[in-house]
Amino acid sequence: MAVFFDKAKTAVKIKGYGDGFLLSVDPRASEDHILKASIRIFRQLRNLAAGSLVQVDAGSWDSSSLWAEKLASVLQDRFAVSGVLPHGEPPQREEVELVAMPTVSETQVLTGRVRSGQRVSTERHLVVLGDVNPGGEVVAGGDIYIMGSLRGTAIAGSPGDSSSIVMAMDFRPMQLQIGSHVGAAYTPKKPGRVEYAAVADGQVVVADYLNDNPFAKAPVLAWRA
Repeated sequence: MAVFFDKAKTAVKIKGYGDGFLLSVDPRASEDHILKASIRIFRQLRNLAAGSLVQVDAGSWDSSSLWAEKLASVLQDRFAVSGVLPHGEPPQREEVELVAMPTVSETQVLTGRVRSGQRVSTERHLVVLGDVNPGGEVVAGGDIYIMGSLRGTAIAGSPGDSSSIVMAMDFRPMQLQIGSHVGAAYTPKKPGRVEYAAVADGQVVVADYLNDNPFAKAPVLAWRA
């Protein structure tokens, strides 16, 4: 497939890659130039970009993750791409030890961002008051609740509880697993909705949290095991 170059400079270029496209970005260029150049290139593609997966390569995993995040909303809204992800392999994960505090709570609360290369694990339910960046991973023995963006990997109900759920204010996981059930990377059709994933009929499905509240029928003040 032909490679399209921005006519002004070569800070942004694109080529076919697998079933989608690889967008190469020079991080030394200004954000305004990269955004405008990317829009010009995708206009040249016309309908070829619709439904495709775009991977962004900016030289390093952290830089690629940053630019994938900046370009995602523009390319998804204007050109209907299925997703925008960083290109390459994430760095080796940094294990984060959560120190259990004396409490009767069944939930572990973590404040802060889970960055690329970090892996957070707990045997209880997990609440993250922050984002999970691409390349970051959160693992819980019960449910996972992300009070921010989920753009990394989430594994709930580990090792085998398929009744668990994964919820995020901004639900865009690169990889998802509940119990032994693995779900595909997910891009919301309508950004801005709070969504959650659960297992139904042996498959991981995603639903709108407000329209389909998973706790609507739960007993009053019931603890989840």
